[in-house]
Amino acid sequence: MGQGKTQKTELEIPPFDDSILLPSDDEVVRAVRTIPNQEKNFAAFCQRNGVVVYLPLRKTWKFHNVHGNGRSYNYSREVLRPLFTSYVFVKVARLNLRDLFESRLVTKILQPPDQEKFIDELRIVRTFETVGFEEGLEVHREIVPGDRFVITSGVWEGSTGWLSSKDGLFKWTVKIEIANQYVTTYLDPTQFKMQRLDA
Repeated sequence: MGQGKTQKTELEIPPFDDSILLPSDDEVVRAVRTIPNQEKNFAAFCQRNGVVVYLPLRKTWKFHNVHGNGRSYNYSREVLRPLFTSYVFVKVARLNLRDLFESRLVTKILQPPDQEKFIDELRIVRTFETVGFEEGLEVHREIVPGDRFVITSGVWEGSTGWLSSKDGLFKWTVKIEIANQYVTTYLDPTQFKMQRLDA
């Protein structure tokens, strides 16, 4: 068995177009649900078509197992993945909203019940994204699948969710509340402090 190697890189905080927080009277801000694993392609489609788009990202690890010449080894490297699986946020003219389906990457466009509150939530998401690039790692072995948890530090302090499954140390499948509904996403639990709650 070969040795494992870790490639540490300095990933930068992704750029952010804060005009998404300031829609005009004929514009709307929406959460768009994409086909799985097509978040980045949809964001690129928006950029090509002049649509203001926000794809929150998180730092996580990608693991590789390599076999060759009778030897095997593994290595990992830091990569960027979407913070919310299958969700991208856009600002677009109300009349052009349905044009987003031309990408053939959209499954649903969510309309928040309160536009101003939703924009405030996006501000929190951006702050949370930024904090995730700056804070150290945490380990939460006491939280197991089926447990309810609360985030106890940072800008999402007080937010709750349910742990669906664990895929190693760095990738949890969770349900957390955003835009007044629970959405399933992947989360890197090492990026912030959490506490198990009684169901």
